[in-house]
This record gives sequence, C-alpha cells and structure tokens, in this order.
Amino acid sequence: MNRVQATVVAESELQRALDCGELIRLYQPVVDLDSRVPVQVEALLRWDHRGRGLLAPGDFLVDEDDSTLLVRIGWSVVIEAARRSGAWRRTFPRRPIAVAVNLFDDHLDRRDLPTRVEHLLHENEVAPRALAFEVGEHHLRSRHLRTRDRLTALHNLGVDIVVDDFGAAAAATDDAADDLCDWAIEILGALRSFPLDTVKLDPHFVRRLETDERVRAVVDTAHASGVTVVAMAVEDEEMADRGARVGCDLAQGFWFAHPERPTVIDDLLGS
Repeated sequence: MNRVQATVVAESELQRALDCGELIRLYQPVVDLDSRVPVQVEALLRWDHRGRGLLAPGDFLVDEDDSTLLVRIGWSVVIEAARRSGAWRRTFPRRPIAVAVNLFDDHLDRRDLPTRVEHLLHENEVAPRALAFEVGEHHLRSRHLRTRDRLTALHNLGVDIVVDDFGAAAAATDDAADDLCDWAIEILGALRSFPLDTVKLDPHFVRRLETDERVRAVVDTAHASGVTVVAMAVEDEEMADRGARVGCDLAQGFWFAHPERPTVIDDLLGS
C-alpha cells in the first residue's frame, strides 16, 4: 500500500470513528504548584479504537493539514472546549477554571479564525481568559508575522495564548546545557512581540538544562515578560518539587491527574 492509499484508508477509518462516536474529548487538569488546586484543564482528543484501545493524536493524526476531515475534527475539539468552558464557569462559579485547546496550523492560517472564535465566545458565554489556545513554539518562529497577527486578534478577544512543548526540538540536539539555556532566553526575548500568557516547558528540555540555576534563568526570563510558566509531564514528586524550586507557577502531568472524561472534572470542581 503506497502513502496516498494509506492516507485514504486512514481517513476512511477516521470518518467511521467520527460517525460512531469513537472520537472522544478528555480533559487533563493543570494545577497551581503551591496549592495543588486545578486552575485549568487541557482539552485532549482521543480515539477509542475498537482494536487498538485509546489512541492519542500522534497515533492517528498524520499530515493533518492536508486533510479537511482532520481539520474539521480539530475544530470540533475547539467548539467543545468553548462549550465546556462556559458551562463549567456557570455551574461552578466558585471554582473558576480555564480550558486550553491546541490549534492546528491550518486553523491559524485562516483569516476568519478570530471571527469564528468571537462567535464561539459569545454563543457559549465564555468569560475572558476562560479559554486558551495552545500553539507550538516552532510555529511561532516559522510563521512569525501571520501567526502574530492571528494571535493578537485572538488575545484581544479575551483568549489566553499558550506556547506548548517549549524547548522540545532543542532538547533533541547535542548542544551543551549552557547553549540550551542561552537559546531559550534568546527565543523568549524574540517572542516578546507575541501576546503570550503562558509557556509550557518540555520535560526533556528541563532535564537537559541539568541545574536548577539554568532552569530558573529561563523561568525568570519568562516571568520578566509577564508570562506564566508550566512544568509539563510531571510524573513524580521529585519533578513537582523541582518545578516549584525553579519558580514554575503551574504543573501538568500524571502525578497530579490523568486525562479524564468531563463527568470526572464535574466531580472535581463540585468537591
């Protein structure tokens, strides 16, 4: 089977999964590192596959920007995130929580994205900063001007902008820890023209920085621009403690909570 045929088969299976309700949305809490109280949830797409179990997007979203179906599926996650954000804020006013969702590159390329998002916010009565969009650091650097304009328009609507997996690509290089630290500080400086609210530090990048002093230098640079810092993929108490020591504000990972169905988040917010 060649690549084109494989893509057609994959899309056919995805269409069936969409029609059968096998594509589900889960939500993983993001906690305040001081209080350990959830302040945000990230909306995550999963495929409850009949034969392969629960699949993450990396297992089935291939060449997503070439597929109208996949872009439509991605937008459905955005729509559901806005709906959940408004509903949770109204149902649990004493436990305000924001919902973050990833944007496909194709979404950012659309001129009408701000207009579509504005409609979603009004339709679902989403409060300012109750919805956040996550974009990859690589996208900010490779499509600078167009992406900046789109994100600025979204931010002006009251949506938070989050840089996801910061440092992931750099962590895969052979650069020395000092070089990685200098790179991160330089990139954060270059991104000051973007309306950024939060940066999520990739765990592999943090480990490559080795010392707390190097990580803190990166975190302090982000804080100097008014940016909140999240320690990603925290899997044990040692990682959580390090995140707190170096000044990270928030944390996300299996140590705190796995991605859960909306009813579980209901119980969490209602407790």
